[in-house]
Amino acid sequence: MTSPLLSAYLEKRTLLVRYFTARTRDAGVAEDIVQELYLKIAAQSDDYTVDNPSAFLFRAANNIWLNRLRGEGRDRRRNGEWHDSVRQSVGEDVIVDEPDAETRLAARQQLALVMKGVEALPERTRDIFRLHKFDELNQAQVAQKLGVSKSTVEKHLCAALKSLMALARAGPGP
Repeated sequence: MTSPLLSAYLEKRTLLVRYFTARTRDAGVAEDIVQELYLKIAAQSDDYTVDNPSAFLFRAANNIWLNRLRGEGRDRRRNGEWHDSVRQSVGEDVIVDEPDAETRLAARQQLALVMKGVEALPERTRDIFRLHKFDELNQAQVAQKLGVSKSTVEKHLCAALKSLMALARAGPGP
């Protein structure tokens, strides 16, 4: 049995995508917003009811979009502040304190090694690690999303970190 809210979502999904494509001017962003809305609705219990499902869907999706915009604004400000903190001026010339090419190459190699290590993790451990570290979900959110206990998430994260630390100690190899 489907909840009335989920039924309304399925009925209005195309309209929601069209509406947010027009608002964001990006079909991919619109799809992301509508997908995130689905995840929020699916997480609700079947007995969760609203008086006007259509209005609720558009308001909730709009809130998701506004939260994204706020987050992007925070990112731009943070990156701008960082850029300003490492930039120095000598006369009209701007000097940016960035790592040299050798340091950047070593960092890229280390990142490639870590990503290879992440790919080598068992599937469930890899999924939990990605949700926590890359998607920035906290342990409770990961547990809820995957339908597992928080202690299971902790166990998999611990295993992933141990594996990646062992890989880091071993180095890049031949």
